[in-house]
Amino acid sequence: MVAIGPYYCHLPELQEMEEVKKAAVFQFCRGASWEAYVKVVAVANVARSCYDAGSLEGVSDADFASMMFHDACFLLATILAITKPEQCELPLVCRIGTNTPVVVTDMFLLENQIPWMVLEALMTFRKVDLCGFIATMGMNVQSRIDRKARPLDLTAYEPPHLLGLFHFYQSGREITFTNLDFTLRPPRERMLSSDVVESGYTRAKKKNPPPRVVRERARILESLPLGTSAIELAEIGIKLTLSKSAEFKDIGLTEGLLFRKLFLPSLRLNENTACWLVNMAAFETCVAFRDGDYTVSSYLVLFAMLMHREQDVHKLRAMGLIHGEFTNKQALDFFKGRHAGSMRPGYSFYAILRRLERYRQKRWLWIAVYKFVYNNAKTIATVLSIMGVLAGIFKALLDLKKQH
Repeated sequence: MVAIGPYYCHLPELQEMEEVKKAAVFQFCRGASWEAYVKVVAVANVARSCYDAGSLEGVSDADFASMMFHDACFLLATILAITKPEQCELPLVCRIGTNTPVVVTDMFLLENQIPWMVLEALMTFRKVDLCGFIATMGMNVQSRIDRKARPLDLTAYEPPHLLGLFHFYQSGREITFTNLDFTLRPPRERMLSSDVVESGYTRAKKKNPPPRVVRERARILESLPLGTSAIELAEIGIKLTLSKSAEFKDIGLTEGLLFRKLFLPSLRLNENTACWLVNMAAFETCVAFRDGDYTVSSYLVLFAMLMHREQDVHKLRAMGLIHGEFTNKQALDFFKGRHAGSMRPGYSFYAILRRLERYRQKRWLWIAVYKFVYNNAKTIATVLSIMGVLAGIFKALLDLKKQH
């Protein structure tokens, strides 16, 4: 585990990584540490203003600049070691190996983010394939071998930090935020004020939500139409299918003459991706300005809606919508528990709910007939087969009778 930024750098169990950061500075700067440090100092005051003043109490400007320098060098050197291992000789803890998943996970914790301007300043000193790194991480989330990594254009969006860039890449949508929204307040305070659910995938802790939040979540759950699991939707003529793109914003319900198709991108679930998803949703909750900004949250809540039992998870796997190392039970616990099961969805999720309800109300007779046929298909096929055999026998008897 590694602390990036001011919130956890004092923890004793994370001090070993501080030595690794020093090695990262040497490897990334290639003997020109002072020139690189000057670039960070030039933006340190602006970067400091992104944090809540209380979180940096007792930290001098020089100490803050040094912290940003070491942490940014560590981040960029780790990315360099993953994307271009031949150009970076970091210790094994930062290289592709047994510790890489842990380090990469910590890089995308909401409370481990440092202002983008610091990374940008160092990237003028040494080129890093940040776009390739984010695209590789995105492929880990999607796990679609039939698709190539989507390109990322850094000129199209200026993110607040690394997690914000990953969110932009995965969601396919830019969040509108103000400088006030961007303030990196202490994670516990920020999550409490934003009603972000307590999660094992963040280091921040949260007390029980206030009654207002409990009532709001209960209202959302009550608004879900009955029979929305993967199996139940199939029974009423709604087919689940993969969306055309891998962006989380690409979810919806198409209307055909008789049937409907509910489409969404596939998802690979393991400890890494689960952590990334929770932190991207937490980032949305902290800075979302419009209802349409809750892209990742809507995507995850939609998946949660499709799962009521482990059999639903199994069906989603069979359809190619869920992959990964999580068992069916682990996936169900993730989506229905205190992680994705308590997130705030946005407009796109409610648009799907409205279309589902409209379909149920307008096509109720067709749904009843289709559901009966769907649930009794084997029995109907058996009866029709028997009727066909009996018809053949009767025809043969009639032919014999005519001959006599």
